[in-house]
Amino acid sequence: MSIFEEQKKLYNAFEFQKIIENENKKLGNENCQYELINGQIYMMSSPNEMHHDLSKFIEKYLDNYFENSGCKVYHAPFDLFLFDKKHFALLTSDKSTCKDVYVPDIMVVCDKDKRREDGVHGAPDLVVEIVSKSSIRIDYQEKLFAYMNFGVKEYWVVDPMKQKIMVFTQSDDGSLSTYNYTFDDTLMSELYDGLHIDFHKFTII
Repeated sequence: MSIFEEQKKLYNAFEFQKIIENENKKLGNENCQYELINGQIYMMSSPNEMHHDLSKFIEKYLDNYFENSGCKVYHAPFDLFLFDKKHFALLTSDKSTCKDVYVPDIMVVCDKDKRREDGVHGAPDLVVEIVSKSSIRIDYQEKLFAYMNFGVKEYWVVDPMKQKIMVFTQSDDGSLSTYNYTFDDTLMSELYDGLHIDFHKFTII
């Protein structure tokens, strides 16, 4: 639930950062993380041990694959500003035009122009989100729509509760393909040749 839902106001990225800066100054809020999703502000739940271990497991594979490739692997917390593709093509990253600021569990960014000190500006090439009980609807619906709409090429939704992974890929013509895996399978990236993750190795850790 949006923590400011009662205000019925939509925020942009510039306003969001000012509000969260003030929120984090409050006693007990120093380590809280927030996301701006379609103009509404959400507090993120703290990752549990399974979430933490899964993130490290996946990140290790990605780090090895993308080493010396020119692409960079980021892990949370690191902000992602999803600018409209038309706006970004015009080289504008005015935060007042941005309604979505996410903190993906893992993302891969190959375009150096999108890497900034304050976060990634524009769609990553690959995004991985690990589902928690509080993020099911957001990860499977709102973020899926946003990532595909803003130009993410491949999106992995990893669900430790169901031990399933859904891979969504978007072709150049905008068509969407979906691939389903379990934690007994080896996930094969549709975007990157040779990138595969044997999730069975995680289940036996």
